[in-house]
Amino acid sequence: MAPISSHCGNSRPRRPALVRVLLSAVCGAALVLAAAGCQSQGNVSGKVTYKSKPVVFGTILIQGSDGNARQGNIATDGSFSVRGLAVGQARVAVNSPDPKGITLLPNRNPNYKQDPYPDVPGWFALPNRFEDVSTSGLTYQINGGNNTINIELE
Repeated sequence: MAPISSHCGNSRPRRPALVRVLLSAVCGAALVLAAAGCQSQGNVSGKVTYKSKPVVFGTILIQGSDGNARQGNIATDGSFSVRGLAVGQARVAVNSPDPKGITLLPNRNPNYKQDPYPDVPGWFALPNRFEDVSTSGLTYQINGGNNTINIELE
């Protein structure tokens, strides 16, 4: 005589309802925790201007509330983006060196002719105080997720 099967012809036995409910609760909690973890960092984008003119070249450095700094390039329209910053108060520095004064790393090939750094139309010098987070006076609140911060230098 064949043993009695409790799964009514199905190839898999049914899980008790309590196990399914608990499994759903655990998966739901994991998703909530993952989403909350993403909010412990923020991304920043915006534009940098000086006396209402776009800063067309350089970098922006943002030091998050955890002390770690992240950097992003400034595009020719003044736009920038920096990702992965700790939430909270952040200090900002803007660096826009003269493109003509930049020396590119030399190529080790003696036959390679180094091209000069490309000209950047519209470039102008910024006051030196903006180059360091400790002297710039620029602070912003970084929230979890995406932040838009337009930086107007005076």
